[in-house]
Amino acid sequence: MTTRSVISCALLAACATGVHAQTVRSGSAADAAGLQAIVDQFRDDLGQLNAPEPGSQGTGRRQINWDAAPDAVSAPNNLPGDFFNANFAPRARGVVFSTPGSGFQLSATAASGVGVRFGNINSAYENQFSTFSDERLFTALDSNIVDVDFRVPGSDEQGLSRGFGAVFSDVDIWGSTFIDYYDVNGDKLGSYTVETGPTEDGSLSFLGVSFDDVIVASVRIYSGNQALGGLEYGGIDLVVMDDFIFGEPVAVPAPGVLALASAGLLVTRRRRRG
Repeated sequence: MTTRSVISCALLAACATGVHAQTVRSGSAADAAGLQAIVDQFRDDLGQLNAPEPGSQGTGRRQINWDAAPDAVSAPNNLPGDFFNANFAPRARGVVFSTPGSGFQLSATAASGVGVRFGNINSAYENQFSTFSDERLFTALDSNIVDVDFRVPGSDEQGLSRGFGAVFSDVDIWGSTFIDYYDVNGDKLGSYTVETGPTEDGSLSFLGVSFDDVIVASVRIYSGNQALGGLEYGGIDLVVMDDFIFGEPVAVPAPGVLALASAGLLVTRRRRRG
């Protein structure tokens, strides 16, 4: 296993002028057991796990492991982008997904007979991908991009989070998979690359970034460099996702408070690749 934890303000002289401190947890392993420690470190960074109920609990974290989702929203069926922002437990997680593609899908369970780990899309994927938490995985369809927008759980009110992390399956090429973080104004807070795995197929990688301040309004995930469908050859890297872990979404502060909190912040104007 390889892991890395970086507190950016320890590395950037610009911290004194207003850059928000951030902690990066990054690692890869051949299996779930090897990745567990770095995932747990990120969970500890964000705080206690909150119940998946409507309304913000202020601090702590929420997470999605996909596995309790019913067959009705799993392969070969699509997952609605707002499935995990319902106004009732256990679906009130405070995230809404969008994509330039045609939608989202969770992989099927073995009991469903559909084909595990997106074998319904291509039978080769059953041996290519592995899970961190059994047994569902997540992907966009017809795109390698997933946008995650935070909401006050169970509502349409825009939310802010302290950070976001995700587990990825089968990252083979450095730079194919990364996450961009954005504030409420659409300014980029940073772009972070996911580590490649140590094995050709089935390895797992994790990337999570937490900030000292509750400033993350959305993230854009680039999982691999091509959408699922074909096989990996000639520089193609196909990647899917498992657990999402994120800071408890809270309401956006009033404009005056937000302006004071953002004074002096050094950010890069939003430039979305892809």
